[in-house]
Amino acid sequence: MSAFPPDERATPLLDRGLIDDIKRVERATGRNDVLSGFVRTLEANLAGFGAAFSDYLARGDTPGAKRAAHTLKGACHQLGAKALGELFADIERSVQAGEHAEAKRKFDGGASLIAQSLEALKHA
Repeated sequence: MSAFPPDERATPLLDRGLIDDIKRVERATGRNDVLSGFVRTLEANLAGFGAAFSDYLARGDTPGAKRAAHTLKGACHQLGAKALGELFADIERSVQAGEHAEAKRKFDGGASLIAQSLEALKHA
């Protein structure tokens, strides 16, 4: 047990309310693959993000890099991956500010959060 209290300001990993909404859609439509389909799509998009993002930055394509981060931010937030959405919001802000190295560092440093979020979504 940690000697420090949990950080109440920390963004939760998942927004259970949004996930529950998706599960309600599954029940209403008689499908049980809506959430898992969204998670697979997110996982594929995340797998391709690093290379595409690096390419945008290497070419100096700030709008492309910003759009890529913005797209993942929105997908994460809509799916209920709250903390992951905030990571991509931070990346998007860094790109917008012209801090490309910082944006890349944030993405690279977020590998653990990405893995945790995907795992949590798969078991939600």
